[in-house]
Order: sequence, then structure tokens, then C-alpha cells
Amino acid sequence: MSLPFSVQFIPVENISALEADENVLAAIRYASIASAENTEKPLFSVGLPNLALSNVVEVWYSDVAVKTSLIDGIQLSYNDDILFGHLLLDESEYEDIVAASEHAYRLILDAINALDYPYILRIWNYFSSINDDQQGLERYKQFCLGRQQTLDSRGGFVYSPPAATAIGTSGGGLQVYFIAAREPGIQLENPRQTSAFLYPPQYGVVSPAFSRATIKKWQNTTHLYISGTASIVGHETRHIGQVEKQLEETLKNIEALVQHGAETQDLSINTLTDLSYLKVYLRDLFMLSITEELLIRRYGRNLPEVIFLQGDVCREDLLVEIEAAYILNEVDA
Repeated sequence: MSLPFSVQFIPVENISALEADENVLAAIRYASIASAENTEKPLFSVGLPNLALSNVVEVWYSDVAVKTSLIDGIQLSYNDDILFGHLLLDESEYEDIVAASEHAYRLILDAINALDYPYILRIWNYFSSINDDQQGLERYKQFCLGRQQTLDSRGGFVYSPPAATAIGTSGGGLQVYFIAAREPGIQLENPRQTSAFLYPPQYGVVSPAFSRATIKKWQNTTHLYISGTASIVGHETRHIGQVEKQLEETLKNIEALVQHGAETQDLSINTLTDLSYLKVYLRDLFMLSITEELLIRRYGRNLPEVIFLQGDVCREDLLVEIEAAYILNEVDA
């Protein structure tokens, strides 16, 4: 039974074989500096150090051999169902992060339409100094403004906005990667949280353009892609300065989202432990042991794969963010 793709985490020592593997859609390493490691296929590093002792590579596999393209600097690989794209821009070539973000999204929209995968399901946005103030406006808010300028010029998203992550990295450059499909996914919002695209003006000149999660019903399977999730209830940050309480609130949000999906979209999952993996972003190394202990105390040894990365969350008062996905075949699960 053919699936659109699967995701595995393999030891970094095995990375050399991936470039020649025709079934690899993408491979992602975690390092101190962002880099593209192949001229066409999305094999790249994100500027987010892995906090675990054993480093891994995140590998996206296709059941069939993939095709590759390079369009305007975007490395692309695809099969009949799914397109994976990666773009790394040198921010110094742009006036500011607004201009870089606007240009990045213009290139991405052009590429997905050129290859006829017009629906972005999930997107990741990484850039340095995400909470720094430049010209009187936080860089994350500037990034959102640039993105929205492109969306406005193209008539906005022609469907519900995708699941997304935005994290501050340790290395320079604006790095965006994404998956897109020929048919749209289904937007899933969290009953505990205000939809990000409806945030009040205090959070920026424009609201962030993402959904809390995307559900994608493929022919033989249903996937759930969960956006970066933090200690936000309604639209307000909770438990400022308290790592453990922010983590607990974040987990409550993910559990609520999963349960909402099960109730409204017939997802065959009911709890966080049913997910395929978690990716945990922490501001500082000292938070790692606290986070590991709380996860084990709360879920025991039933946790899915967990990757711990060091990165800055898009709000300065947030200490931790978690994204997740469910990508198992429902028939076999």
C-alpha cells in the first residue's frame, strides 16, 4: 500500500547514504548554522542545536523514487502526492527581514504553482534574533508583515492557512521549508486558544498567518500536522518565567487539539502519546532536564520520538514550544 511519505529519525552517522537514495524527499540535520548541503534535493541543516547527546537526522521518505527541481533557489523534491521544498536566503542581501520574508514567500508561491502543488500543508520558518527590536518593531512581527504583504498581493491564502512553526535560530539567514499538495488539507483550531490569524493588534501590525494544525486525508491514510504550540490560552501568554508550568500548559493545548480532531474529524488518535513524534524547542540548555523529567512523569515511557532543539520562541515571554505530527497509516495503526 503506497503512502505519500513517512518520517524517520536515523543516526547522523548514516547521512552519507541519503544523497544517493532516490526515495528520500528530504533530510534535515540540526546544527549551529543553517546550510544547504545539496544543489537540488532538500538535504540541509537548520541552525538549531540538538540538545540530546545522540544526534539524529530527520528523513522524509517516499514509497517511490522522487523527482527533483531547483526553482529560484528553492530545492524541491516530489512524488505524485507531495512536494517538499527548502529555501535559505542570505538576509544581508535584503533591506530588512520584512523584505526577505516577502521575497521568500513570493518565490515559494511561484514554485508550488509552477509544479501544480498549490496547497501548502505545513511550513517551517527559521531566522536569527527573532525577538530583537529593529526600527521599533520586533523581528518576528516584521517577518509576519513581509509574509502578509506577499499573501495580500496574491489574494491571500486561497484556502485555510497551513500549520506552521517560527523559531529563532543560532545562525543567520532566513530559512523556510514546507510540504505542499495538489489538494488542500483541513484547518483544525484549538478550542483553548484564539486562532492566531484572529489575534488582536497588540501582537503585531498583522496577525500571524497559520492554523493550529492541518489534517490531510490521503487516499489510504490521514495525517495530522500540529503547529508550534506554546503556553497560550486564548491569546495570552500564561505562566511567565515558569518553565515547568509553561510546559504543562503547552501539553494541555496539544491534548485539547488532538481530542478536538478526534471529535470533529474522526481522527483515530486520542492523546499525545498516539502521535508519531514531538519536536521540543527550548530557549536554554538548563530547561532540558526539567522538560524530560516532566514528560516522563506525565506520560511514562509511552512517549513517541522526541527531539529537543535549542531555539527562541516567537514571543519573548515564552520559554518552550512543541510541534508534533501523526503520520501513521490508519489501516495498520
